[in-house]
This record gives sequence, structure tokens and C-alpha cells, in this order.
Amino acid sequence: MIDASTRLCCLIGHPVSHSVSPQMHNAAFRALNLNYVYLAFDVREMDLEKAVNGLKAIGSPGFNVTIPHKIKIISFLDELDESAEKVGAVNTVVIKDGRARGYNTDVYGVEEALKGRNLTRTKPAMVIGAGGAAKAAAVALLDLGFRKLIIANRTIEKARELASRIRSMGCEAEYCGLDKAGDLAAECGIIINATPLGMHPKTGETPLRSSEIPEDSIILDMVYNPLKTRFLREAEKAGAEIVSGLEVLVYQGAKAFELWTGCEAPVDVMREAALKALGVIRDEG
Repeated sequence: MIDASTRLCCLIGHPVSHSVSPQMHNAAFRALNLNYVYLAFDVREMDLEKAVNGLKAIGSPGFNVTIPHKIKIISFLDELDESAEKVGAVNTVVIKDGRARGYNTDVYGVEEALKGRNLTRTKPAMVIGAGGAAKAAAVALLDLGFRKLIIANRTIEKARELASRIRSMGCEAEYCGLDKAGDLAAECGIIINATPLGMHPKTGETPLRSSEIPEDSIILDMVYNPLKTRFLREAEKAGAEIVSGLEVLVYQGAKAFELWTGCEAPVDVMREAALKALGVIRDEG
């Protein structure tokens, strides 16, 4: 029941039509009988500051930020949590007493998605991409104990910048163009795609092919729509262990939910709602 007391949380990005965050968060709100609602808004860069100020003005508890605003949003926030400062990108904002504080729950999402897996920390880890999601993935890998990272990105200068940032955190880092990623992937124990490659509707794209993916590696694609991207299908062909970006989505969303509401997130409810929204399981309701 939506009424005058309903609190609005949302996602802002461009585009957002592919997102299942509204279904996921609204299912969680219903499960805990919280008078909140979650919507997705397509916001262009030129309107980003106005969107932030508008959400502050209406008393929103907070919002999520997605591509391509995770770095640009920082300019319009009042303060940053340690997680966001470390990454240099924001995906979750909490608004309290008229002040907007940025967090990065993607780090937590990546760590939880990889928890319990047989990570080979003696081998380098590769992150494909150099934007906000890639920065979060890199910090998560450092937190998980990896000591050498390889950054592969289409724009070599951005790959160089992220590698330099990683080195400043006390970790060895190399970088290369996306065209050279396949050559360096052979030595990696884990490879994370943190680019939109393969995201709906361009589902035929992949950063690496099966012949470039080590059989004994773990492959995580932060893209979750489709649930099994072409990159993950190529990894399966290679015999690698695959991890869906849906797990990152669910766990980062659960952390955001807890920041906004102060309640423990119903993770299983959120995962089921996301799977229903993606058409993986039927909604019997």
C-alpha cells in the first residue's frame, strides 16, 4: 500500500531499463512489511546534480547509482564513506539530515559472490574494465588477498590510471589494452568482467573467448542480464568455474537495503525476486 508516508528509494543511471533492482528491493520491502518503494530513473549526466538535489529535497532515504554515473556522482555528494574513498566510485547513497553520503557496496557484493570458492591467490587476478565497477572489483580482490592484478581495458590510459591506483595500495599491477587481454589471461586464477560487454541487448559480445580462458580459473561476470552471458558460456566451454553477476547484484543490494532501512536484508527473497524478473523462475503469484 503506497500512501503519503511511503519512502522512496531508487536507481539512477543511463540506461536503467535492464535493471531488476526495483523487483528485488520491492520484494524485500514487502517481506519485512516496510513502507518503502523502489523505482528506476533514467538520468543523463547533464541532469545528475538536479536528480541528487531532488532526492534530498523529497526526503528519500537514499538511492543506487549505476553506469555511467558511479564516479561523476561524487561531485554532487556531501561526504564519502571509507569504502567509496578507497574505490573512488559510488554505487549507493544514503541521505540523512539533508546530507548525501556515498558508499560502495559493490566491493561487498564481489567479496560475498566469491566467498567459499577455491581462490588461487598465488596467481594474478585480471579485471576487465577501468570504470567504477572495475575499481570496486579491484579493491575486493585486494581485500581477498590477491597481490597482483592485471587491468585490461579498451582505453589504455584508463587502464594505466587504475593500475597506478592499485600500486598505491601496495599491490603489484600491470595493464594492457583489451586486445591483449587474451594473451595475459592464461596466467590468471580469476578473471572479472567489469564492463557492460554482453549486457542486454548486446548479448553477443564477450571480452574473451573460450580459447583464451584458463581451464582452472574462476570467471565472474558483473553483468547479470542475461543471467548467463556469452562470457560465462565461453568460460564453461573452457572448463572454468563461473560466477553470475546476479550474486554481486544481490549482495550489494542487500548491503544498500540495510544502510537505508537499518534492517537485516532478506537475501533469499531478493535473489528469488531477481531471478523471477529475469524470467529464470516462474512467478506463481
